[in-house]
Amino acid sequence: MKKLKNYGAFMVLTLLLLASCRKDQMAPAKAGGATSNGIYVLNKGILNYTFPVNATGNIVYTYSSGSLSYYNIASKKLVADQYSMANGTQTQIGGGSDFKIYGSKMYIIGFTGITVADARTSKLIQQVNLSGIGGIAFYNGNIFLSGFEQIKVMDTTTFSVTKTISLGGGNYDNFADGGLAVVNDKLYIANTSIYDATISIIDLTTLTILTPIIEVIPQTTTMTTDGNGNIYTLSPFDENAGFEYQAIGGLTVVSPKSNVPIFITQAQAPFNNLTLTGAGNFVYFFNNLNSLLAFNATTHAVTNFVTDGTSFTHPTCIAASAATGEVFVGDAKDGATNGIVYAFDKTGKMEYTITAGINPSQILLVQN
Repeated sequence: MKKLKNYGAFMVLTLLLLASCRKDQMAPAKAGGATSNGIYVLNKGILNYTFPVNATGNIVYTYSSGSLSYYNIASKKLVADQYSMANGTQTQIGGGSDFKIYGSKMYIIGFTGITVADARTSKLIQQVNLSGIGGIAFYNGNIFLSGFEQIKVMDTTTFSVTKTISLGGGNYDNFADGGLAVVNDKLYIANTSIYDATISIIDLTTLTILTPIIEVIPQTTTMTTDGNGNIYTLSPFDENAGFEYQAIGGLTVVSPKSNVPIFITQAQAPFNNLTLTGAGNFVYFFNNLNSLLAFNATTHAVTNFVTDGTSFTHPTCIAASAATGEVFVGDAKDGATNGIVYAFDKTGKMEYTITAGINPSQILLVQN
């Protein structure tokens, strides 16, 4: 009987060890679903550079004052820098451009690589030195990272690159700030060259490129999905008022069933603000006048979301809740001091504001 007890204890311990070592299989946290009770805000900080150039002949760029703010909705308590409080340093997340939670870990794409931390405590797990990354997505225990004309596949346990998938092409394709979406076992990739008007697709069960690629508005950059699984991609309005490349930009809606565009709206999305968020039946983005637009997935109507006259100086990020209809907007203001996050109810009226760090770049709604 004693031996049987020891054997049982041994089996329990073994199962616990196996569970702690397995790949993360959970879906990434995102806006939608159940009501969120916490808000993370990733703040880039300030871009600095050293001039003259270094020994290699390049200007040295660094970021300072990067931070990760956390706001508890119920208690209304703000932690100005959750990451620094947990780790005693903030240098690793400077320049952060994308931020997602997958399983038990949070992944922050910074200027020099990926910071992997515990999703509940923000304690650093590992720093992965991998530059030239634009966006991040997850599927079946793997991390997918967009870069220059390629997708890197990384293991969520070892954080090692297990495969590099070439997208081909001779232009500056697939270098987007988050231009990835996972739908129906496929990875959709925004190809960002001004000369390119395509979305590439990878079959995630075989990790191979699918053809044909999808024709969309040129220079597609950011991507999101709605509650029905449709894919949205946003292209910028030409920085030279449409004269240099004749690009007026806009939103392309793609059906994952047919892999063809089902709707295109030329809404003059700004050249330097292509934040795009989907939640439930709506997708949110800004036009070149800094007006927050809401796209209805059913009617295809585009309307101004804000109804109380609130205006933005330099909006940089959006998050939305399908459960409550609330929309959150990060505004960098002057880019040198603290930004602000505005919370709006489903009717477009402001509920409250949160003090963010310098240059907020990503908002993530979470359940803790």
